[in-house]
Amino acid sequence: MGVRETFKENLKYWRNNANLTQEQLSEKIGYGSGYISEIESRDIFPKPETIDAIANALKIAPSQLFESQGCPKNALSFDKENFIKEISNGLYEKLNKSMVEYFDSSVGKL
Repeated sequence: MGVRETFKENLKYWRNNANLTQEQLSEKIGYGSGYISEIESRDIFPKPETIDAIANALKIAPSQLFESQGCPKNALSFDKENFIKEISNGLYEKLNKSMVEYFDSSVGKL
């Protein structure tokens, strides 16, 4: 996959990760509502200052738009924060259930 294709895929990934539509991101960087759509679907490549604006709007480093390992087609994407939250919530629920069962069974023995 070339640089432009990697850029497009990463742009889509990071835009979706930020919960932004193409129109919302276009407007956030000061372009018409169809600009991001044109980048993602056609062979339009933004200027360096526009790449900086896109990265700032997405709250990522500009280099992340070009990293092949960050591209969903090249690697599994991993959301560490959601993973930790899911594990923590699962552990909390299991611990809470175990504690309730322990105290319920202990009270019956008193």
